Amino acid sequence: MTKALSFFMEHRLVTTVFLSMLLALGFVSLSSMNREAFPKVTLDKVVIQTPYPGGTPEEIERLVSIPLEKQLRSVSNIDEVRSYNLENVSVIMVFLKEGMPDTRPAVEDIKDAVERTALPPGALAPTVEEITTDKQQVVDVAFSLKQDGAHVPTTEEYRMLRDTAKAFEDKLYELPEIAEVERFGYRNRQFLVEADPAALNAKRVGLNQILNVLGMRNVDMPSGVMRLNGTEYLLRTRGQFSEALEMRSVPIVGNATGFMTVLSDVAQVFDTFEDPTIYEKFDGSHVIVLRVWKTETADIINAAEAAKATVEKMKERYPEVEVTVFLDQSTDVVRQLNDLIMNFVTGLTLVVAALFFILGFRLSMIISFAIPSIFLIAFTIIHAAGITINTISIFALVMVLGMMVDNSIVVAENSFRLMQEGQARGDAIRNTLSEVFAPLLVTMLAIGAAFAPLLFMGGIIGKFVFGIPSVILIVLVVSLVFSLVFLPSWLNTFLPERVKATYGADDEEAGGFGLIVRAYRKTMAIALRYRYAVIGGFTVFFFGLLFLAGRFLPFVLFPAGGEDQIDIKTYMPQGTTLQRNLEVMDRAEGLITEVVGDQLVFLRDRVGIHEPPFDDPKPGEETHRSTVIVKLTPVQERDDEASAAVYVKKIRDRLKKAQQAGELPAEFRYDVEAALHGPPVGKPVSLQIRGPEFAQLKEIAALYMKELEGMPGVYDVSLDLEEGKEEFRFYVKDDVAAKAGLSVNDVAESIRTAFNGEVASSISKGEDRINIVVRFPDEARHKIESLKKVKVQNNQGRLVPLERVAYFTRERSYSMINRQDLMRVVRVEASVDTDLTTSLDVNRLLQKKIDISKDYQDYSVNFGGEQEDAQDSFTDLVISFAFAMGVIFAIFLVYFNSATTTGVVMGAIPFGIAGVLLGLMLHGKPLSFMSMLAIVALSGSIVANTLVLVTFTEELRKKGQDLHEAIINAGAIRLRPVLLTTVTTVIGLLPSAYGIPTVDHFVQPLSLSFAWGLMFATLITLVLCPLLYMMKEDFLARLRKA
Repeated sequence: MTKALSFFMEHRLVTTVFLSMLLALGFVSLSSMNREAFPKVTLDKVVIQTPYPGGTPEEIERLVSIPLEKQLRSVSNIDEVRSYNLENVSVIMVFLKEGMPDTRPAVEDIKDAVERTALPPGALAPTVEEITTDKQQVVDVAFSLKQDGAHVPTTEEYRMLRDTAKAFEDKLYELPEIAEVERFGYRNRQFLVEADPAALNAKRVGLNQILNVLGMRNVDMPSGVMRLNGTEYLLRTRGQFSEALEMRSVPIVGNATGFMTVLSDVAQVFDTFEDPTIYEKFDGSHVIVLRVWKTETADIINAAEAAKATVEKMKERYPEVEVTVFLDQSTDVVRQLNDLIMNFVTGLTLVVAALFFILGFRLSMIISFAIPSIFLIAFTIIHAAGITINTISIFALVMVLGMMVDNSIVVAENSFRLMQEGQARGDAIRNTLSEVFAPLLVTMLAIGAAFAPLLFMGGIIGKFVFGIPSVILIVLVVSLVFSLVFLPSWLNTFLPERVKATYGADDEEAGGFGLIVRAYRKTMAIALRYRYAVIGGFTVFFFGLLFLAGRFLPFVLFPAGGEDQIDIKTYMPQGTTLQRNLEVMDRAEGLITEVVGDQLVFLRDRVGIHEPPFDDPKPGEETHRSTVIVKLTPVQERDDEASAAVYVKKIRDRLKKAQQAGELPAEFRYDVEAALHGPPVGKPVSLQIRGPEFAQLKEIAALYMKELEGMPGVYDVSLDLEEGKEEFRFYVKDDVAAKAGLSVNDVAESIRTAFNGEVASSISKGEDRINIVVRFPDEARHKIESLKKVKVQNNQGRLVPLERVAYFTRERSYSMINRQDLMRVVRVEASVDTDLTTSLDVNRLLQKKIDISKDYQDYSVNFGGEQEDAQDSFTDLVISFAFAMGVIFAIFLVYFNSATTTGVVMGAIPFGIAGVLLGLMLHGKPLSFMSMLAIVALSGSIVANTLVLVTFTEELRKKGQDLHEAIINAGAIRLRPVLLTTVTTVIGLLPSAYGIPTVDHFVQPLSLSFAWGLMFATLITLVLCPLLYMMKEDFLARLRKA
């Protein structure tokens, strides 16, 4: 292998051409890589939605969800099934088993199972869709009235907004970067027929008559072909309406005497839009919103620029409409990438400065130029692997910045040291390659063994951080190849043929660095003499630190910090009308805006829905609910530099004060929390209580809710089981109905048509499909007395009063019935103030205080949310750490052929853990997933330094030095490269660890933990590793004597 590597050193032209080609390819790869906010991940989730118009939650559960769930049991590779059953729709979430390389077969099996399911008449065809992140949101565009947009738009005003939004949508779809434009607040056009109950009764006309007549009249039907004199003519019957007013003259009832009742005699006709089910608001104005999604292959920054340019160009054509671009995801991407790039540049500058200080100008310049070369070559592989430029991959590059020059430092420093000992340049480089090839390869294998298990972590978190080990491993492999193939050619070109021999046995301590070497020699001489006491002291220190961490270091899966968005979910009492909810939210918006003040970027209010997270489309559309999104200025730009958590508290306090003052209703409820960065995780507290009966489920939930409400730091305790709206339930008198010639279906359809509206027919006009809807007018639909005016037409054409054949009762049911794995489930959720407690502590306390196993034997409680995510992540990390330790041990066992020597090399790893814990406690940071990720990754880097010490000690012993002399000399000679590799790695991480010049709170724990762990472990093991080696030799000597 040394001969092959020497070939590249000696044939510099070949090496230069080969390297130039790789650099050019890397530059092309870098310039063609897409930029995005976060990496694309597969979520292993499939959603099945089945509309069942008119179905109650109980009916949806019984007739739709349960049959579907039973069919899904036959599908393999399903881990969990959840269903949400509410009025008119069933939503089933299928969780696929993790680790599937291709989810498409499983999705097809699910589709087959859905098709086999026998659904009730009236249920619409289910849709089956896999949740993916292939497309990403780019920008949102809001359309509102320029003059007084705060009022609900009239029909004509809304028509103008809708036409404007449609024109923008069409133009945006012309952009190749855009995959989809999603509409919010965009209501379908309809021809509304409002039948007057009194007129219907007077003219003896039934609603179903109007439906039938309009349906049969609105016809546009091909009728075949007529052949006449050798020419074919198409036949078509045209009777389709083109305008709403045309329906007014349609005859409904007529007779032979000429008497005729037309539609206008019993109804009014309007060209209007569907009733709003959600009010969309933006900064106080009623809006239509277009959400723009990019294609999978598009660059998010380019897509955003194209969309904004299109919007800006079209604005001038619509002077009466305020067009606002907001929620620009590219802005966050640019800011995050710029922050990380600034950290990268700062780290690079510090690394180069450290190299210059320790190695001098010539060597530091050679190694410094290796950094961009390694990166460019690595980008070729990164791009080929399908990894994009995003927050995760950029951070991985920042993290590996200092590590990537370690191999080059070892090769360059060792070559220069041999030249100082009198060897010629070429010989020194060849001998270096011979000496360091095996240790560098083993070191790379050890580091790879530490990072590789992180590639196989399960769950959404594992997929989210997949890019970190991927990018680091790619860069480190390229770094190793570069240091052995290309760097020797550079050394052979730019180093002098010979240097003054100054690195003899007595001269390695010359110069400024010699002060450090001499101090190290003295320290080691004393430490070796009292080695057992020193090792005992280190051991006590390690376990003492573990004890302190267990007592005072909390665990938070993803610590808060740097958030710029606050999400608020509000509740009015069940049954509150959408209009009443809007009135309350108008006041709440004003209060929130007052609290946030100048730090407000925008406020988005969605009245009538709790907007679900993208990875769990749990239905949330209810007239009494609302979602408010408060976008803050970036934390570094805020005048008061207050965190989002401060504003969360201010908003909660202001809303509470408003309730006490009567500005808001006392029954108004709200959950306020900052939107955390990072992968989607569950609520801090989320209990899933499963069992057959709701009465017992509510009792169990009440136990946990009472306990939670009494805990300090716990707030926004909620239960997802709530009573639905009060229902008027109609029961048909079968005998009376039969005598009157009516069926239960006749009664149900008449009530539905009168109060909900029924589609008589539809027409196509442009891209609009316009439904013709028949119902009572608004004033009639809002009165109980109108129920008595409903007439049901029997099979003989006569009108029968509803109250004669049916009666009603007023009852309540549940607004939504949730199920999990074929059983009903309710969820108790809460948020926590991490300054006072953690989700882990809260969940542990609940498990300790409440045990339902005796009183509720058929019921179970699962602690999900952040607790479940944390347990899964912790388990994965422990398995990864154990696997890494096993592989590293095996690698060193093969290399040293000694279990005891391998044990010495790996003895430094616990002190890397100690360094992480110490760094977190000194900085007041909690233990988190990212810091535990650092612990796993650290193991390979730590043993790289101990490997160098032990390997060199054994080489000196083979050259005839005694044990004591070899241990001290090995440490003194290898002190410079060991410190230099550690210093460059730590310095490279300092900008992201300490926010120089800017901080990314998501990746900061990993940088901080890795830097402190490596620094602390290296400083300790420069002393501890030689002592452990000496102790090993003492042990072997005793064995030999025995």
